[in-house]
This record gives sequence, structure tokens and C-alpha cells, in this order.
Amino acid sequence: MRIALLALAGVVVAGNAFAASSPITNSFNVTATVAKSCTVTSVTDLAFGTYDPSSANFSTDATASGAINVRCTKGTLIHLELNEGGSASAPGCTTPARRMNDGGTNRLAYGIYMDSAHTTNWGCTSTAEQTKTAGASNVAETFTTYGVIPAGQNVPAGSYSDSVTYTVTF
Repeated sequence: MRIALLALAGVVVAGNAFAASSPITNSFNVTATVAKSCTVTSVTDLAFGTYDPSSANFSTDATASGAINVRCTKGTLIHLELNEGGSASAPGCTTPARRMNDGGTNRLAYGIYMDSAHTTNWGCTSTAEQTKTAGASNVAETFTTYGVIPAGQNVPAGSYSDSVTYTVTF
């Protein structure tokens, strides 16, 4: 008889454990923070090629263009500044204050402009920066640099160069 009571008690306990109950419904949050960020995806140098002061084109400016491509989070306002380079003749990036040098004392003046008509000098202050807003397509925004070596510079033969630092703020 004891065995039967114990077995019956087990059935009662087990029955309570499996009794039907109401479903429990609740919710949880799903969150994320999208960072405002930018990446420089590529830079194309401003390469003028050969400048020949003795050619028939001595009275024609030499021109070239380059690009800085920046990809940012959608809607981000991108600011791009250029410094005056390593051999500027005067601070403030006035044209043609930028200078390439031959590794010695010889200088070849040039300017960098924001437009292909070469009318807006790309200075090195926040008032002379270029701004763009990152678009919805998640592709890089292109900042084109337009360079000019003014005609009529009488410089000795050699390889001239300068290094201009760009700053992206967002």
C-alpha cells in the first residue's frame, strides 16, 4: 500500500508541474549607434610633368589636377583644408606663395585652386577650405585639386617637389 500511495503522490506532483498556463509576452530592445566617421580612400598627386622655361610655351601656365577621395557616414559635413606646403614664400597660402624646391635653394612657384578655371585659391585656413556633404550612396566624395605653375619662371633644370598636407575634419 505504501508503494501505491507514493506512486499516486508522484502522479499528483507531476500533474501540477505540467499544468496549462497563460503565455508570457514581453519585449526587449535592439539598439545600435552609428558612428560619424570618414576615411580617405585615395589620393592622386598633383603632377605637372615637365616644365620647360625655354620652350615656345614659356608664356603659357602649366596646369595639372589631382584628387582626394573621402568616404564618410551619410549626411556628414566634410571639410578639407590644405596647408601651404614645405617651401611657401609667405604664410596664408596666397597665390603663388606655394613653392616646389629642387632640394637646394631653387624654387618653382605654383598655386592650388578649388576650381578648374583657377579663380578660387585653395588656401590653408578654415575660410579657404572646401566642404561637401556625404551622400546617401556610400561612395567617396571627390575633392579635385587644380594646380597651376605660372608661366615665365626662369629656373634651372632639376626635379622640383613639395609636400602639401591635407586635413579632413567632420
